[in-house]
Amino acid sequence: MDKNKQMKEKNFLSAVLYLNSAQNPAQAGQFLEKICKNLENNFLHYEVICVDDDTKQDILEEVKNIRKKYPDAVITILHMSYYQGIEMSMNAGRDLAIGDFVMEFDECVWNFPEECIIQAYRECLKECDIVSCRDVKKKTVSSALFYHLFNSYADVQYPLDSDNFRILSRRGINRIQSLNRAIPYRKALYANCGLKYKKLTYEPTMAKEYVYTKKENKSRRKLALNSLLLFTDIGYSVAMCMAVVMAVVMIFVAAYAGVMFINGVAIVGWTTTMLFLSVAFFGLFVILAIVIKYLSLLLNLNFRRQRYMFTSIEKL
Repeated sequence: MDKNKQMKEKNFLSAVLYLNSAQNPAQAGQFLEKICKNLENNFLHYEVICVDDDTKQDILEEVKNIRKKYPDAVITILHMSYYQGIEMSMNAGRDLAIGDFVMEFDECVWNFPEECIIQAYRECLKECDIVSCRDVKKKTVSSALFYHLFNSYADVQYPLDSDNFRILSRRGINRIQSLNRAIPYRKALYANCGLKYKKLTYEPTMAKEYVYTKKENKSRRKLALNSLLLFTDIGYSVAMCMAVVMAVVMIFVAAYAGVMFINGVAIVGWTTTMLFLSVAFFGLFVILAIVIKYLSLLLNLNFRRQRYMFTSIEKL
């Protein structure tokens, strides 16, 4: 037994799980059990923080049942006050974690080899402060489009991509928290905080579908829009394109009116005037919408006192 303890890693590792990503109690229980078993075999000290973001009660009961199988494990349920989405919930779980290294599992889907966890940890020990692991078959059309736009219009140190889980050193966490009071999109800051970042890929051990509820899909679309506006200059690019289109239309209408005037042809005017006004007002409203969205995001990020709200912390 002492020999086994000597072979285990001495650093304290915290694992943060987002319970809402589990489709049913069986999936949540299987994932939590495998996490506890893996960490128990490789680490002398560890903790598991399960974030309850308006999670179904039967999933929470399954977490408590798994706790009975691992009496030495430190398992905590962080109850959010109401549904706040994955970003705020995982930020709360990471802030609660006390480990030297923190692993974030956004999805309770165990389709990766068991050695991936210790491999990511050792990569983090060698030269990186942040290491992410990705299923090579995970990317969908919508996520591929989002990351293409993000990487094209953002000044990124490391290009972003879909991933399943990641590990951060305590130095990486401290750096990220010093950069922003509120963290609207963790992955963007992780990849561009100035520290070394590495991406690992793995072949999935089994076919798993990543299913999201309507509430989660709505939250993900909102997060994608906010992230593109906050971290890229795509809003400015759209505004400039609309300004160019409006200028072209204006020149075309002026040229058309000039030609008709020189030829002595009466200008009816109604069609061209309405065309010009329609395009002009459309462009104006698009620009105003972008400006208002920017102001709303800046207001929330700079003046909102509380980044997230939680009800209680339940130690199991």
